[in-house]
This record gives sequence, C-alpha cells and structure tokens, in this order.
Amino acid sequence: MLTPFPDSGRIDVPPALAGELLSTVQRLPLFENQEFYSPALQELILNHVREFCADGFNDLVSLIRERIAGWPYCVLIRGLSFDEGNRLFVAINRAFGELVARPYEKPRAQLVHYIQPGTDLLSSRGGHESERLHTDTADWVTPVEVISMVCVRADGGGGGRSRVLDVAAVRDEVQRRLGKAALDLLESQSVPWQLAPYWGGGVKWRPVLTAQSICWRRYTIDLALELEDARLSDEMLNVLDAFEKVIADSDRTVDFLMREGEFLISDNTRTIHARTPISAGNPSDRLMIRSWIRIL
Repeated sequence: MLTPFPDSGRIDVPPALAGELLSTVQRLPLFENQEFYSPALQELILNHVREFCADGFNDLVSLIRERIAGWPYCVLIRGLSFDEGNRLFVAINRAFGELVARPYEKPRAQLVHYIQPGTDLLSSRGGHESERLHTDTADWVTPVEVISMVCVRADGGGGGRSRVLDVAAVRDEVQRRLGKAALDLLESQSVPWQLAPYWGGGVKWRPVLTAQSICWRRYTIDLALELEDARLSDEMLNVLDAFEKVIADSDRTVDFLMREGEFLISDNTRTIHARTPISAGNPSDRLMIRSWIRIL
C-alpha cells in the first residue's frame, strides 16, 4: 500500500485571494507561449502581480516555500483559478526562479509545456518513461531545482495518478534492502548521463545520490553507456538494477490523483516522480501544464 498525500503538504487558497489574483493577471495582455522564454517578460508578469496583489501573493509564495522545505518536498495547492493565457502560472513560478525549457519546438518543447498522453515518451522496456520514477532534466548539465504542474483535465478513467518519492525514503530503503555498501556506492561512484542534443550531447558524470539529493532517470544512463568512453563496473550495473527495483516497489511513495485546477510544486533535487499508466482502451483527454524552474 502506498502513502497518501499528507495534509501538511496541502494549501487551500481562499476564494477572495484566488479571484483577486485572476483579475490581476487578466489586466495584462495575452502572450504567445514562445514569448515566455524571455526572462524580462517573466519578471514583468511577476512584478505586475506583486504591484496589485502584494500581500496575498507574497503570503502565498512564503507558505509554498515553507511547505516545500519539508517532507514530502512538494506542495499541492487548491483553489486557484488559472487564466487561459497562463499568466498566473508564470507569475507564481517566477517567484521561485527563472522558467527554463529546451529550445522551442511545439508540441514537445514549450516553456509552458502541455503534457498529454499522446506525446509521452515511449519506453524501450514497455509503457512510457513518465511511468517510471525519475528526475526531470536529468539529461541537462545541471538538472533544474524546481518543477511545477497544473491539472487542466484529469483522466476520465482515473489513470495518471501522480507518485512522488523523497530522497530520505530512498536512502532508507536502499540501506535496509540492499545494504550500506550499495548506498555508499551510489553516493561515491559517478555514473554517466547522456546530455540532450541541445546541450551539445556527450556525457555528464555525477552520482545518483548525495546526502540531500537524488538524480535518477535510468534510460538517460543507459543511453550514455552506449557511448564508447562510458563504462561502469559489473558491480555498479548490478546495483543500479537493484536500485531501480527498490524504488519501484517502495510503499513510501506518495500516491495521489490530481484534480482539475490543482497545482503541484516539487523540489526536483529531493524527489523523484512518475505517473501511473493510462488505460489504452479509450483515448484519454488528460492534460497537464508543466514548467521547469531554475533557482536564481
């Protein structure tokens, strides 16, 4: 049995504040998704909201910071009303850092990214890569620190449940089930990560675990291992296989279904995340909006 999302990680926004935030961003013009790549525009939107809704907005941001700093290192916000132009989404995210993305290429690459089942990356091991616990932007030189997501439409069949596992739970599970030697190896030995083509390709070496952080996306490591200069010992490969099974089987994974309008912000360095499969019987209209945030 998995772990339900804790009440301590939830924030309910009062209707009056939600209405004030929505009316504030609606005073701004609409922008194209590609325009949001501009840090100056992100800052303009943030400053606009802070000018007209300073106390309520700043209090909300402070509360999010407080909640995300503790277990489960993510916060689920309910009660906000998001505009179709994504200006409020950009404003809240920009309060935590700069929104970043891979180079613009619709539909797979947008700063405000639309996630639909039809564009999910297929896994060579069956299903989709998003169904396996992972770190976002593991194929970057340095993964982003914060990720966020809004549910626009949930899957009608109840699929696509969100799952989050934190680094402290991972370390405990590894030590308990694989032993301290395996934990030490995951901390001390760097593994290769295939960098995205827009980073120039090649390999970045870093460990899977540190005392306070985790980076994990197995297929990114597997891609790197196909390169001539990227090699790992049989011992390390066996530990990686065992590690993947341990995290997949952990009952300490927080499991929850995001509903329409719910907003999730997660620490991408202290958690790994996934979604459950979506039934292949009927096309799903599940739609999520995501952003990646680099702390300034």
